[in-house]
Amino acid sequence: MRGSELDLFMLGALGTTPQVSDIGIVDAAGRARRWTRGAREAAVADWSGRKEVRDWLEAGRTQPGSAWRPLLWQPAERVASLLHQTPLNRDGGFVGMLGQVVPIAKLSEDLAVFGAEHEVTPFILHGADHVLGHPLLAQRRPGELGPLPALGEIGDPVLERIGSPDGSAPLLGALKRAKAVRARVGDSHYLYIYRDIGQHGGQTWRIGVYLDPVQGGQRAEMLRLVWSIAAGLAVLLAAVAIAAVAGRRLGRPIEALARAAHLVRKGRIDEVRPLPRSRIYELDEANRSFGEMVEGLRERNLMRETLGQFVPEQVAHELLAGGGRLEPIEGKATVMVCDIEEFAALTDSLGAHRTIEFLNAYFAVLVEIVERYQGVVTQFQGDAILAVFNVPIAARDHAANALRAALEIVRAADSQSFAGVRARNRVGLATGRVVAGAVGSAGRRSYTVHGNAVNLAARLEQLNKDYGTRILLTEKTAERCPGFALRKVADATVRGYGERLALYAAL
Repeated sequence: MRGSELDLFMLGALGTTPQVSDIGIVDAAGRARRWTRGAREAAVADWSGRKEVRDWLEAGRTQPGSAWRPLLWQPAERVASLLHQTPLNRDGGFVGMLGQVVPIAKLSEDLAVFGAEHEVTPFILHGADHVLGHPLLAQRRPGELGPLPALGEIGDPVLERIGSPDGSAPLLGALKRAKAVRARVGDSHYLYIYRDIGQHGGQTWRIGVYLDPVQGGQRAEMLRLVWSIAAGLAVLLAAVAIAAVAGRRLGRPIEALARAAHLVRKGRIDEVRPLPRSRIYELDEANRSFGEMVEGLRERNLMRETLGQFVPEQVAHELLAGGGRLEPIEGKATVMVCDIEEFAALTDSLGAHRTIEFLNAYFAVLVEIVERYQGVVTQFQGDAILAVFNVPIAARDHAANALRAALEIVRAADSQSFAGVRARNRVGLATGRVVAGAVGSAGRRSYTVHGNAVNLAARLEQLNKDYGTRILLTEKTAERCPGFALRKVADATVRGYGERLALYAAL
C-alpha cells in the first residue's frame, strides 16, 4: 500500500474513534509511522534504538491478543495517556504492533458531560487509590496533578469514602453484574454503583457513579435514576473499551492491506485478492482505491508484457509513460549489425520448423547479451539483428559497450549450439548520428533507427568476408574503445561512401 493511501486510511480511521488521539504502527524492526488527530500526514521515525520500543515489540511477540499498556506519562508536555496495543501477525509470524493512544483528559471531559446529563457523579479508578477519570479533572489543566492523582488529591470527599463504606446495598436485576455500597459523608448518605472490569495496564479499573439516593424524595424518581445509571454505565464501558474494539476492527483490515501491499512490492500482483468491503466509509474507500490501483498495475503489466514481445522493453516503458506517444530521438550512437554465415544453406538443411526453432534460441541469447550492455535490438531481419547503443537508453561508453557485446556474441556462437544447431556469425559496428523513432502507417508502426551509421554497420558486416574477420569497426568506433585489442586491417572504399575509411578488426 502506498504511503499516501495508508495515511488517508489511518487519518480517516481516527474519525471513527473519538477517544483516540493517535494511531501508530511500529514494524518488527522498530520503524514507526504515526497518525495524529488534526494532522494531514503521517510522522515517520526510526525507533529501533529505543529500549522501551524494543521491549514493547518483544511483548507483542509473546502476547496473544489486544491489551492496555501501563499509563504513559510525558513529563515535558505533562500529558498522561492510555495505550491500547494489538500485535500484528502475518502467516503466523509477528510483523509489528498497532498502538492507539487515549488521553485520560478526554475521559474526564466525557464523564463531565455524562454526569451533567444524568445528575450523578461518574468516576473511573485505576486500582484502589488513584483516579483515572472524574468530572473535576476536566476543569484542571492536563497533567496538573501528575500522571494519576490519588483519591485525596482531586477534591472529592465523597469519592474518598468508596474504599471504606458503611455497608452494601441491594441492586435491581438489571444491575446484577455491578456492585453497590453506601456511605455517609457529613449529613448525606450516598449510594455508589460500580463495576470492576479486570486488569488493564497491571491494575483493575473501577467504573461507576455515586449519587444522593434521597435527592428528589420519590421512589419512582429513584428507580428512574437507577435505570439511567444502568444505561450510563453501559455507555461508559463502551466509551472506555472503544479503542479495544477499534483495535480489533482496524487490525484485521490493516493486516489484509499490509499483506496485499507486500505482494505488490514483491511484484506478485496476480496473487493479490480483492479486499473486503467495510461499513466504515474511510476503510471502504481505502480498500476500493487500493483495488483500483492493483487493477491498474495488472493492466499496465499486461500492456508492457504484450508490447515487449513486439518492441524493445525500454521502448515499451517509454510508450506507456508517454501515454502511447513516442517522440523521435536524434543523437550520436553506435550501431551493431550481426548476421549468420551461410544462412541460406543452413535453412535448406534444417527445414522450416527447425529453422524457426534455431532462430528463436539464437536470438534469445543475442538479445540477452545486447541488453546486458545497455543496447536495444530494434529489428530482426531474417537471420540478422540490428541493435543500437545510446538510443533510447543513454550510455556514456556506448561504443565500448557495443564492442563488448559483439565479442560476447561471437564467443557464444563459437562455444554453444542453439536448439542443437551450431552457427558462425559476423558483426559490423559503426558510430555516428542516428534518428530513432516509430515509423509506419497510421495503424501499424515499428521502432527503428536511421542514419549513415546504420548503413555503414551493415556494409562492415559484409566486408568481414573479404578480410577474413569476425568483427569490423569504423575508426570513429575504434577511437572510443581504448584498452581493447584492435588492429587496422585496411583503408577501404566502402560502397556508398566516396572517401576511403580506416577499418579495424577486433582480435
